[in-house]
Amino acid sequence: MINSMTGFGRSRKEAGGYAVSVEIRALNAKQLDISVRMSKNFIEFEDLCRKLIADKIRRGRIDAFVQIDSADIRRKTPAINRELARYYWGQLEEIYRELEPSRSPSVDQLLRVPHIYETPETAVDSEALKGPVASAMTEALDQVLGMRRIEGRALADDFLARLSALQADLAVVADRREVVVEEYRTRLGERVKLLLGGAEPDENRLLQEIAFMIDRADINEEIVRLGSHIKQVRSILESGGPGDGRRLDFLIQEFHREASTIGSKTADMEIVQAVVRMKTEIGKLKEQVQNIE
Repeated sequence: MINSMTGFGRSRKEAGGYAVSVEIRALNAKQLDISVRMSKNFIEFEDLCRKLIADKIRRGRIDAFVQIDSADIRRKTPAINRELARYYWGQLEEIYRELEPSRSPSVDQLLRVPHIYETPETAVDSEALKGPVASAMTEALDQVLGMRRIEGRALADDFLARLSALQADLAVVADRREVVVEEYRTRLGERVKLLLGGAEPDENRLLQEIAFMIDRADINEEIVRLGSHIKQVRSILESGGPGDGRRLDFLIQEFHREASTIGSKTADMEIVQAVVRMKTEIGKLKEQVQNIE
């Protein structure tokens, strides 16, 4: 079973007087690359989030956004520094007395002074937060993995269809191999006769030349290897275990190498056309394999 590398998940949990929101975006990457963003006040939970992600995801760019808010209004609402407010009030009254007959200061004017507000510093309750952070992260990760599995099934179906097309064209190449050998034999015999002015050539010498040419142009080894690679990819896709995108990527590169070698060894039109079709399918597989975990 294969998974794609793209996915999205979101979760919100409330417990211990806190509300934890987690959003995860998963994208393609050659290795596992984890980025966790959260307020500096709660940075102690970054390692926990990274471990939860690394335990469930093997490959891809993972961007996790964690927001933690206190459910206690006293923890997040700016409070008025009364001592500072009294000081500013005294300053306003002094100005009023110096500028009489100006209007006397009001509380509304005092509340417009930004410096009298302060955010209360409260200690983070790590034990109370650990549970909701882990729960929200796990739920968001499960959503990401669910999307990856769904996309992975679609990728597997596409892969299997293209593998079937590859096998069909490889069968065409294999069937033509014996025909190509016989054509080589016939053409070489005719050319030798032409050079000898119509006389019969030495049979042993002719067979040696034919064997030499056939050995240079033989594509049986490439046919066998390509067939083996196709079987390996199909086995990975159809097995119940986790698919390895890196291994699939390597095998697809081998597809291309074997198909190119076949194309370079023969000028038979049917084989050349089959190789062109195979390379088209292989090119699409090379693009798709970049999405597999």
